[in-house]
Amino acid sequence: MVIYNPEDDNRLEIEKPKRQIVGWSIRVEWDNGEEEDLIDVPDDVSGPIDLWLSEIEQDQHEFNGQGI
Repeated sequence: MVIYNPEDDNRLEIEKPKRQIVGWSIRVEWDNGEEEDLIDVPDDVSGPIDLWLSEIEQDQHEFNGQGI
């Protein structure tokens, strides 16, 4: 029989390594079923996406560090 210890959950969350996004693309699927990654995104489009992804990274770091 295994006894559940909630402290194990907190320990596991704290021990997760911080992950960082190192690249991204926009994947499209054409009406013929082909998929393509679009990587040459204009600055006025990529800027807001970069900010959004930075927020996602920060939220992930806060979640892992505080065990929420």
